Amino acid sequence: MAPPNVTFEFVDHPTEEAKEVFAGVMKHDPVAKCLTGGDLNLIPLLGLTFLRALLLSPGVSHMFTARDDTGALVGFTVFTLPGQLMLSTQEQRENAKLSEFASQLSEAGREFYAETMDKLIPKANDKAFGIEDSERNTYWCNFAMVRSDYQGKGVAKALFGLAFKEADKLGATVALTTTNEINVPIYEKIGFQQPDEKVTYMSPWTEWYLWFFKRSPSGSKSATEVITQARV
Repeated sequence: MAPPNVTFEFVDHPTEEAKEVFAGVMKHDPVAKCLTGGDLNLIPLLGLTFLRALLLSPGVSHMFTARDDTGALVGFTVFTLPGQLMLSTQEQRENAKLSEFASQLSEAGREFYAETMDKLIPKANDKAFGIEDSERNTYWCNFAMVRSDYQGKGVAKALFGLAFKEADKLGATVALTTTNEINVPIYEKIGFQQPDEKVTYMSPWTEWYLWFFKRSPSGSKSATEVITQARV
Protein backbone atom coordinates (compact mmCIF):
# COMPACT_ATOMS: atom_id res chain seq x y z
CA MET A 1 0.00 0.00 0.00
CA ALA A 2 1.27 3.46 -0.90
CA PRO A 3 2.14 5.98 1.85
CA PRO A 4 -0.97 7.78 3.22
CA ASN A 5 0.56 11.19 2.51
CA VAL A 6 0.64 10.54 -1.25
CA THR A 7 -2.19 11.60 -3.56
CA PHE A 8 -2.62 9.97 -6.97
CA GLU A 9 -4.29 11.68 -9.88
CA PHE A 10 -5.09 11.34 -13.56
CA VAL A 11 -4.07 14.68 -15.10
CA ASP A 12 -4.90 16.22 -18.46
CA HIS A 13 -2.35 19.02 -18.37
CA PRO A 14 1.46 19.00 -18.68
CA THR A 15 3.81 19.45 -15.77
CA GLU A 16 7.41 20.27 -16.66
CA GLU A 17 8.50 19.56 -13.08
CA ALA A 18 8.38 15.91 -14.11
CA LYS A 19 11.73 16.41 -15.80
CA GLU A 20 13.38 16.67 -12.36
CA VAL A 21 11.99 13.32 -11.24
CA PHE A 22 12.97 11.88 -14.62
CA ALA A 23 16.54 13.16 -14.28
CA GLY A 24 16.90 11.82 -10.74
CA VAL A 25 15.85 8.33 -11.80
CA MET A 26 17.51 8.16 -15.22
CA LYS A 27 20.98 9.09 -14.02
CA HIS A 28 21.17 5.59 -12.51
CA ASP A 29 19.89 3.81 -15.62
CA PRO A 30 22.46 1.80 -17.65
CA VAL A 31 21.16 3.23 -20.92
CA ALA A 32 21.43 6.89 -19.85
CA LYS A 33 24.77 7.39 -21.59
CA CYS A 34 23.33 6.01 -24.82
CA LEU A 35 20.26 8.24 -24.76
CA THR A 36 22.40 11.33 -24.18
CA GLY A 37 25.16 10.47 -26.64
CA GLY A 38 27.62 10.04 -23.78
CA ASP A 39 26.83 13.38 -22.13
CA LEU A 40 24.89 12.80 -18.89
CA ASN A 41 24.42 16.55 -18.50
CA LEU A 42 21.76 16.26 -21.19
CA ILE A 43 19.49 14.04 -19.08
CA PRO A 44 17.15 16.88 -17.92
CA LEU A 45 16.82 18.17 -21.49
CA LEU A 46 16.19 14.64 -22.73
CA GLY A 47 13.33 14.23 -20.28
CA LEU A 48 11.87 17.64 -21.06
CA THR A 49 12.00 16.98 -24.80
CA PHE A 50 10.10 13.70 -24.56
CA LEU A 51 7.62 15.06 -22.03
CA ARG A 52 6.82 18.05 -24.23
CA ALA A 53 6.19 15.77 -27.19
CA LEU A 54 3.73 13.67 -25.23
CA LEU A 55 1.99 16.25 -23.07
CA LEU A 56 1.74 19.39 -25.20
CA SER A 57 -0.09 17.72 -28.09
CA PRO A 58 -3.76 17.05 -27.17
CA GLY A 59 -5.07 13.52 -27.57
CA VAL A 60 -1.66 11.86 -27.57
CA SER A 61 -1.15 10.63 -24.01
CA HIS A 62 -2.38 10.06 -20.48
CA MET A 63 -0.40 11.14 -17.43
CA PHE A 64 -0.77 9.90 -13.85
CA THR A 65 0.94 11.67 -10.96
CA ALA A 66 1.82 11.03 -7.32
CA ARG A 67 2.29 14.00 -4.97
CA ASP A 68 3.16 14.20 -1.31
CA ASP A 69 1.31 16.34 1.25
CA THR A 70 3.39 19.39 0.30
CA GLY A 71 2.32 19.10 -3.33
CA ALA A 72 5.75 17.94 -4.52
CA LEU A 73 5.79 15.47 -7.40
CA VAL A 74 7.21 12.14 -6.21
CA GLY A 75 6.32 9.95 -9.17
CA PHE A 76 4.54 9.81 -12.52
CA THR A 77 3.70 7.64 -15.48
CA VAL A 78 2.93 8.65 -19.07
CA PHE A 79 1.21 6.45 -21.66
CA THR A 80 0.56 7.04 -25.33
CA LEU A 81 -2.96 6.19 -26.43
CA PRO A 82 -3.53 3.41 -28.97
CA GLY A 83 -3.00 4.88 -32.41
CA GLN A 84 -0.43 7.42 -31.16
CA LEU A 85 3.36 7.37 -31.16
CA MET A 86 5.85 9.71 -29.50
CA LEU A 87 7.51 12.21 -31.86
CA SER A 88 5.65 10.80 -34.88
CA THR A 89 4.05 14.08 -35.97
CA GLN A 90 5.37 17.49 -36.88
CA GLU A 91 3.27 19.02 -34.09
CA GLN A 92 4.89 16.78 -31.49
CA ARG A 93 8.39 17.45 -32.78
CA GLU A 94 7.80 21.20 -32.74
CA ASN A 95 6.22 21.14 -29.27
CA ALA A 96 9.13 19.05 -28.02
CA LYS A 97 11.68 21.44 -29.49
CA LEU A 98 13.39 18.30 -30.76
CA SER A 99 15.95 20.23 -32.77
CA GLU A 100 17.24 21.82 -29.55
CA PHE A 101 18.04 18.41 -28.08
CA ALA A 102 19.34 16.91 -31.33
CA SER A 103 21.74 19.81 -31.89
CA GLN A 104 23.48 19.05 -28.59
CA LEU A 105 23.96 15.34 -29.27
CA SER A 106 27.34 14.05 -30.35
CA GLU A 107 27.63 12.51 -33.81
CA ALA A 108 27.72 9.07 -32.16
CA GLY A 109 24.57 10.00 -30.25
CA ARG A 110 22.70 10.94 -33.41
CA GLU A 111 23.80 7.68 -35.03
CA PHE A 112 22.55 5.74 -31.98
CA TYR A 113 19.08 7.24 -32.31
CA ALA A 114 18.94 6.75 -36.08
CA GLU A 115 20.00 3.10 -36.01
CA THR A 116 19.08 1.71 -32.60
CA MET A 117 16.13 3.73 -31.32
CA ASP A 118 14.43 4.26 -34.70
CA LYS A 119 15.09 0.84 -36.27
CA LEU A 120 16.33 -1.93 -33.98
CA ILE A 121 14.18 -1.22 -30.92
CA PRO A 122 10.82 -1.07 -32.76
CA LYS A 123 11.61 -4.39 -34.47
CA ALA A 124 12.57 -5.99 -31.15
CA ASN A 125 9.35 -4.70 -29.54
CA ASP A 126 7.16 -6.07 -32.33
CA LYS A 127 8.83 -9.47 -32.13
CA ALA A 128 8.61 -9.70 -28.35
CA PHE A 129 4.97 -8.61 -28.09
CA GLY A 130 3.75 -10.25 -31.27
CA ILE A 131 2.04 -7.00 -32.22
CA GLU A 132 2.80 -5.10 -35.41
CA ASP A 133 3.86 -1.51 -34.74
CA SER A 134 3.52 -2.36 -31.04
CA GLU A 135 4.38 1.06 -29.61
CA ARG A 136 1.53 2.58 -31.60
CA ASN A 137 -0.97 -0.25 -31.18
CA THR A 138 -0.87 -0.63 -27.39
CA TYR A 139 -1.39 1.56 -24.35
CA TRP A 140 2.36 2.16 -24.33
CA CYS A 141 4.14 3.21 -21.14
CA ASN A 142 6.75 5.78 -22.13
CA PHE A 143 7.69 6.79 -18.58
CA ALA A 144 7.37 5.22 -15.12
CA MET A 145 9.39 7.29 -12.68
CA VAL A 146 9.37 7.33 -8.88
CA ARG A 147 11.65 9.55 -6.81
CA SER A 148 14.33 7.54 -4.98
CA ASP A 149 13.02 8.32 -1.47
CA TYR A 150 9.59 6.94 -2.42
CA GLN A 151 10.72 3.80 -4.21
CA GLY A 152 9.69 0.48 -2.72
CA LYS A 153 6.64 2.01 -1.01
CA GLY A 154 3.86 1.07 -3.43
CA VAL A 155 3.85 4.29 -5.43
CA ALA A 156 4.54 2.61 -8.77
CA LYS A 157 1.89 -0.04 -8.12
CA ALA A 158 -0.72 2.62 -7.39
CA LEU A 159 0.20 4.61 -10.49
CA PHE A 160 -0.08 1.54 -12.69
CA GLY A 161 -3.37 0.64 -11.01
CA LEU A 162 -4.84 3.87 -12.38
CA ALA A 163 -3.38 3.18 -15.81
CA PHE A 164 -4.75 -0.36 -15.88
CA LYS A 165 -8.27 0.98 -15.32
CA GLU A 166 -7.92 3.34 -18.29
CA ALA A 167 -6.42 0.59 -20.46
CA ASP A 168 -9.30 -1.74 -19.59
CA LYS A 169 -11.80 0.94 -20.64
CA LEU A 170 -10.05 1.00 -24.02
CA GLY A 171 -9.63 -2.76 -24.19
CA ALA A 172 -5.93 -2.12 -24.81
CA THR A 173 -2.82 -4.12 -23.96
CA VAL A 174 -0.42 -2.23 -21.69
CA ALA A 175 3.16 -2.65 -22.87
CA LEU A 176 6.55 -1.32 -21.85
CA THR A 177 10.25 -2.04 -21.86
CA THR A 178 12.88 -1.44 -19.21
CA THR A 179 16.65 -1.14 -19.47
CA ASN A 180 17.30 -1.50 -15.75
CA GLU A 181 17.34 -5.01 -14.24
CA ILE A 182 16.17 -3.78 -10.83
CA ASN A 183 12.80 -2.98 -12.42
CA VAL A 184 12.18 -6.56 -13.59
CA PRO A 185 10.78 -7.98 -10.30
CA ILE A 186 8.84 -4.76 -9.71
CA TYR A 187 6.91 -5.08 -12.97
CA GLU A 188 6.30 -8.76 -12.34
CA LYS A 189 4.77 -7.99 -8.92
CA ILE A 190 2.63 -5.22 -10.38
CA GLY A 191 0.99 -7.70 -12.76
CA PHE A 192 3.00 -7.67 -15.98
CA GLN A 193 4.14 -10.73 -17.90
CA GLN A 194 7.41 -11.12 -19.79
CA PRO A 195 6.60 -12.33 -23.32
CA ASP A 196 10.23 -12.71 -24.37
CA GLU A 197 13.78 -12.94 -23.09
CA LYS A 198 15.93 -9.84 -22.71
CA VAL A 199 17.80 -8.45 -25.70
CA THR A 200 21.43 -7.29 -25.42
CA TYR A 201 22.76 -4.26 -27.26
CA MET A 202 26.19 -2.69 -27.61
CA SER A 203 26.87 1.01 -27.97
CA PRO A 204 29.98 3.21 -28.09
CA TRP A 205 29.49 3.82 -24.37
CA THR A 206 28.21 0.65 -22.73
CA GLU A 207 26.54 -2.72 -23.08
CA TRP A 208 22.88 -2.60 -22.11
CA TYR A 209 19.79 -4.78 -21.99
CA LEU A 210 16.13 -4.52 -22.82
CA TRP A 211 13.36 -6.43 -21.00
CA PHE A 212 9.79 -6.59 -22.31
CA PHE A 213 6.54 -6.53 -20.31
CA LYS A 214 2.85 -6.57 -21.20
CA ARG A 215 -0.49 -6.77 -19.45
CA SER A 216 -3.58 -7.93 -21.36
CA PRO A 217 -6.84 -5.97 -21.00
CA SER A 218 -9.93 -7.18 -19.21
CA GLY A 219 -12.21 -5.18 -21.52
CA SER A 220 -13.97 -6.50 -24.59
CA LYS A 221 -13.16 -3.96 -27.32
CA SER A 222 -11.13 -5.17 -30.26
CA ALA A 223 -7.80 -3.62 -31.19
CA THR A 224 -9.37 -2.19 -34.35
CA GLU A 225 -12.12 -0.47 -32.35
CA VAL A 226 -9.59 0.98 -29.91
CA ILE A 227 -7.31 2.41 -32.60
CA THR A 228 -10.24 3.77 -34.65
CA GLN A 229 -11.73 5.56 -31.63
CA ALA A 230 -8.35 6.98 -30.60
CA ARG A 231 -7.83 8.48 -34.06
CA VAL A 232 -11.24 10.15 -34.29
